[in-house]
Amino acid sequence: MTEADILASTYTDTCTVYRPGKTLLPSGESVFKKGLEGQAVYKDIPCALSSPSGGKLNQSKTTASVDTDFSLFVRPEVDVQPGDTVAVVRLGRRFVCVAGLPERHPSHNNIPLKLQKDKA
Repeated sequence: MTEADILASTYTDTCTVYRPGKTLLPSGESVFKKGLEGQAVYKDIPCALSSPSGGKLNQSKTTASVDTDFSLFVRPEVDVQPGDTVAVVRLGRRFVCVAGLPERHPSHNNIPLKLQKDKA
């Protein structure tokens, strides 16, 4: 059993990874699809989602928003790219996030995620 196998045995969450790209419609028109409409490149793969960062308050004169960051841990052969949309199911709750630049290790990939929306 490799170190990657041992780490993967602790993954209790699952995720689906969607990659943005062009799609050709039957009419011959090409459209760019992103987010959850992008191409699913991985479906229901084991992963581990970190606890949220607690959020960072971004406030302007008229509005305020709180950005929430996570880290996603997957096997090293899983190629999540910056800009991919990742839908993670953790403890029955679904989190839809956008991936940042992965930190690759022989035993796992550590992918920073920014929360887009969450759905119970």
